[in-house]
Amino acid sequence: MQYRELTEVYTDVAATSATTEKEILLADCFSRVHDETSLLPTVVRLVRGRVFARWEAAEIGVSTAGAASAINKATGVDSEQIETWWREEGDLGDAAAYAVDDRVQRTLTTTPLTVTRVYETLREVASYEGSGSQQKQIDEIAGLISDASPLTARYIVRTITGAMRLGVGEGIVRNSLARAFLDMSDDAADAVQRAIDLTNDVAVVAQRVAEQGRPGLDDVDLELFRPIKPMLAKQAESIQTAVDELAADLEAIGDTNNTESSPRKAVLVEFKYDGIRAKIHRNGDDIRVYTRRLSDVTTQFPDVVSAAREHIDAEQYIIEAELVGYDPQHDNDGPVTFQTLAQRIQRTEDIAATAESIPVTAHVFDLLALDGESLLEDELEMRLRRLNSIITTESVSQTELEPDPTIESTSSRSTLMTGTNNTESLSSLRRAQYNWVTTHTAATEFYDTALAAGHEGVMVKNPARPYQPGSRVGYQRKVKPMMEPLDLVVTRAKWSEGRKSDFLGRPYLACRTADDDFVEVGRMHTGFSDEQLATFTERVEPLIERVDGREAILTPTVVLEVEYEEIQTSSTYDSGYALRFPRLKQIRHDCDPSQADSLERVERLYEQQSVDES
Repeated sequence: MQYRELTEVYTDVAATSATTEKEILLADCFSRVHDETSLLPTVVRLVRGRVFARWEAAEIGVSTAGAASAINKATGVDSEQIETWWREEGDLGDAAAYAVDDRVQRTLTTTPLTVTRVYETLREVASYEGSGSQQKQIDEIAGLISDASPLTARYIVRTITGAMRLGVGEGIVRNSLARAFLDMSDDAADAVQRAIDLTNDVAVVAQRVAEQGRPGLDDVDLELFRPIKPMLAKQAESIQTAVDELAADLEAIGDTNNTESSPRKAVLVEFKYDGIRAKIHRNGDDIRVYTRRLSDVTTQFPDVVSAAREHIDAEQYIIEAELVGYDPQHDNDGPVTFQTLAQRIQRTEDIAATAESIPVTAHVFDLLALDGESLLEDELEMRLRRLNSIITTESVSQTELEPDPTIESTSSRSTLMTGTNNTESLSSLRRAQYNWVTTHTAATEFYDTALAAGHEGVMVKNPARPYQPGSRVGYQRKVKPMMEPLDLVVTRAKWSEGRKSDFLGRPYLACRTADDDFVEVGRMHTGFSDEQLATFTERVEPLIERVDGREAILTPTVVLEVEYEEIQTSSTYDSGYALRFPRLKQIRHDCDPSQADSLERVERLYEQQSVDES
């Protein structure tokens, strides 16, 4: 298949804003590709602007500056002109198209630009390492652009920069596959989604559904060393609200089970740790550790591997845990900040020394597979019983871990189940601390215990529900305190991706200095509804001073009221501080930049936070 044919499909898809029309266009493309060649997995990935599956530890790795250099080398167009087009259009792909159309140098011979060639070249570029690797990347990409038309050059560069601007998200690809190879019922789309959740590779799912239909999807299950996305929880307004909502859900399940026994009443309340969420996979002697972003961090956490080998009595499993860092120089059990712990992921050298200075405890809290059997469909209570049966660490008493709906006090159990850390055993594995509660009093007491121990808060879970990968499910809640919101000024924003690619989002946030300048304190990644995103874009587009690739530098005018979880020191932002997980509360139409919060207030809140935690 010629790459030109695929980019023509891109053009048609980008030209319509109607979701159904996008799905039909892609379904037709997928059907034709499958009928003609074995390119379907490749095409499905490229439509999403990717050449690697989510779980693959690789990315193209070419900066926008590198891509711009490749355009210059391939076309001979002056770098300043390319920069001008890029700034005017806000899209380096468009600049590439203009440069190819206006090229001042042409090769005497060209090599056909096929889908396979583009895909394999970009995957190969990602593998270049060491001295001269950046120049090799530029040379390879320039080779593709030299053989490209303006249209194909546009999408080669957009794939490299990760900005396809097609308005195609995972949901559209899912429905397109269902349209192409199934009956497109809601059930069919759900079957495709389930397979995507369990593989994290839409290319594998496409191949299965095309060749085997629905049975091929139904056969998809967990695989060792192929990580899946974690099950996510919704934020609760309070611990009382969380308990009430989960208890109601639990009772509703009991009422519909048609059993003679009365519905269970107790819900699970569990410490919410501020660490690295991880899945530990084991098959015999091979143990690997993956983050929630599906990255393999086994090399960075040899101590977790050793702790799992020593304290989990099973040869095959997938266990979920939170890796929490501690300071071995202090006698107390308080965790280090996430910012400190993140050094362990970033470090590729002196790993043993880093592990010694920042040891971790793996607080295990779920079991997804055991001895070759997937447990995703099992109730949480059953998964936890089996998890408890294979943990051998002495800090857990098996008799204490049996659910007891009558328990309404955690004071006698908290000391027993709190993970400890000492210099004799710098890293360890523990069962996450938890309790079964039926009253607000018990839940609130446990929540206060978690906060007093220096943790984020608690999770509240329905014990009768299965595991749902990659979803913010209605049967889990997270409860943690929020700090006072801040009114902050937007200094920069980026164009979004997928169906929202025409909108500016992901704003950088700044506070006022004493001399009425602005310094940044973070960047908001999520939190806009579709309506808010449209309103925000309308407000900030007239404020664009210049464009740098996909980023717009703005006149600091728009003020957002922002919630966040904590304030950390940071060298990333010029304020010296960074908000952790900032999210939009509201757009302050009634507020101008002179009324935004000051750096002094940010510093005061940081200091108060430190006092509260001590």
